Amino acid sequence: MLQFGLSEASPATIRPAHAVLPVTALQTEYSLWTRDVEEEILPLLRELRVGFVPYSPLGHGILTGQIRTVEDFADDDWRKTKPRFTGENFTRNLRIVDEVQSVGAEIGATPAQTTLAWILTRGDDIAPIPPAVSPESRRTPRPTPSNSAQTSSNT
Repeated sequence: MLQFGLSEASPATIRPAHAVLPVTALQTEYSLWTRDVEEEILPLLRELRVGFVPYSPLGHGILTGQIRTVEDFADDDWRKTKPRFTGENFTRNLRIVDEVQSVGAEIGATPAQTTLAWILTRGDDIAPIPPAVSPESRRTPRPTPSNSAQTSSNT
């Protein structure tokens, strides 16, 4: 084996694994609202020269600004069962989305574009996994600078 990566590993796993065979990359959730990797994991990865592949850079869709209520989730959506997508947590998290929308409006970008731009500024050693796209969303017109204000106001 020439290269291997880890997923959702802690520093207690990364360091010994890297001692046996250099780890190429680590995959873990990272976004504007899931930043716990910044304290220990990112510094360790940089020390060991391990790449970082964050998944869910759009916060499981919430940071796109398209989700404004729990009712926006399908009945069988797994997010309806997770605490950060329900109740008071959901309401608090919408404040983050509102800030992202505000920053995006200042620079002429959608919330998704703003969020992805932020993660790309976190380091050259970070290569986020773009969100999966459903066939339905491929048929939805993508916001452009000329229609992004209209799209934002409809969410």
